Amino acid sequence: MPSSVSIPKADARVESARRRRVTTAARRQVRTEWFIENVSTVIELTMRKRVSVATQLLKDRVVRNISTPVVKGIGPRGGRVITGRSRPGEFPHAETTQLMKTIFSEVIQLRRGVFDGYVGTPLDYGLILETKMNRSFLRRTLNEATTDIRRILSGPIK
Repeated sequence: MPSSVSIPKADARVESARRRRVTTAARRQVRTEWFIENVSTVIELTMRKRVSVATQLLKDRVVRNISTPVVKGIGPRGGRVITGRSRPGEFPHAETTQLMKTIFSEVIQLRRGVFDGYVGTPLDYGLILETKMNRSFLRRTLNEATTDIRRILSGPIK
């Protein structure tokens, strides 16, 4: 039994084929393009737009829900009488329209491709109406619009 195995050298035809392959490969220009950056950018812009649309939809519905005016009239002695105020469980009724005018929406980018949309009011009595007086208008509107918001955020990207 031989102690070493000898590997036969490639013959001249194989060597010439290898040389031809190397020289033709050097002449060919291979172009590789990565589209992941373009796709990521399109998806990011699309999601930003979707969050903006969903946030604006929620803001518009909140304003519409709290736009029912209170009834103002003149009392039996000629004084101003306000009736038709909201009851617990209802949306707040508008007396001065200040709450409606201060509803805001904002979209913030947390990191690449991740956006948060906010709808709210800076007024203190908006928080009081929402949490303590049982006249929720933000949370209740969000619950009513959840299916539309999900459809906006999760639809196919075109």
